[in-house]
Amino acid sequence: MTNTYTSVMVTTATGTNRIFAADVTDSGSTYGELTDVITGNSLGDSLQGQTIVKAMASCENFAISPGGIVFVDNQNNIVGTVGAGQVEQSQPKWQSVSIPVQLNYTCKVLTSASVA
Repeated sequence: MTNTYTSVMVTTATGTNRIFAADVTDSGSTYGELTDVITGNSLGDSLQGQTIVKAMASCENFAISPGGIVFVDNQNNIVGTVGAGQVEQSQPKWQSVSIPVQLNYTCKVLTSASVA
């Protein structure tokens, strides 16, 4: 197992831009929570009350779940997803989304076996 960097870049309807990232372990059942690279806060703490309208995600050295990055509410229900791929294989691309953000919302990634 290795730790590898995963990130999601987002733009909100108000024009706020943020990057959420984490070094996550590449195991079959680990959800890694991504946090704001500037403040260290969760998604909900950084963007409460806003709506994400564009996002792109990437990872290095490992495959992530087919669901990519998942955005979950305070009860762990999925409120949105963003596909992600390995930067060694393809460049990340902006995706149009509509993901509402409230307090205690988080973004997470489920890792899978290493392909490095």
